[in-house]
Amino acid sequence: MPEVIERAMRVALEAAVFIAIGTSLQVYPIAGAVELAKEAGARIVILNAEPTPFDETADAVFREPIGATLPQLLQP
Repeated sequence: MPEVIERAMRVALEAAVFIAIGTSLQVYPIAGAVELAKEAGARIVILNAEPTPFDETADAVFREPIGATLPQLLQP
């Protein structure tokens, strides 16, 4: 499992857009991926029913159902 988390952190550093879907972003170390991505210049998008600690720093926050919103976000 640590190698999966390590890979997620590396990818967060390379992301242009970081989309957090269906997570409270309260469990570390993986919640730290949002901070890494933001510091590396990524746009942060949060799609979650409840508020998260990163809503204030996100570029966009969506509170609609994932099934309805995600397809719209991913359209070119």
